[in-house]
Amino acid sequence: MTVGTSTRMPAEPQITQVLSRAANGDATAFDTLIPRIYATLRRLAQHQRAHEPAHTLQTTALVHEAYLKLVAGDELAFADRAHLYAYMSRVMRHLLIDHARRRKAQKRQVPELTAERASPDMLDVLAIDEALTRLADTDARLARVAELRLFADLSSAEIAEALGVTARTVERDWLKARTFLSACLMPDA
Repeated sequence: MTVGTSTRMPAEPQITQVLSRAANGDATAFDTLIPRIYATLRRLAQHQRAHEPAHTLQTTALVHEAYLKLVAGDELAFADRAHLYAYMSRVMRHLLIDHARRRKAQKRQVPELTAERASPDMLDVLAIDEALTRLADTDARLARVAELRLFADLSSAEIAEALGVTARTVERDWLKARTFLSACLMPDA
């Protein structure tokens, strides 16, 4: 993965202006924001769902649920688009995790109605979430770097901007986080 300017997140200079208006109490700002960021949110949702192919939550539903969380969040203020996309990626990840947990709970509660077992993909989502939670207990910044790299598909430069650190620090943190997560996810031998 290259360190530098990412071509994954399109340049959207008006986004910061709209976010500033929203932070200053403009109730219509989010209404003008969604058409500008919808394509990027769909890309984030598709990326999130690529890690969890067993989900029945569709991309459009995931984007809409995440957007509803955004507009329902009073007092939310974002410095720039990187912070907005990092927040939205986290919301989507949590929505998928909650969805997987509900499906797993339903399968435990009503085994006679469902003959199939929880899919390995759904269990992987929960295992990754558990590993990230363990990492966050150890080092919150490492967990945040891993989350932004894995789920928001941000480059090192974009993560550095969102976290207020250097890209080199992000690269070191990613190496540590990846090692920790690999150890957590490795099956017991």
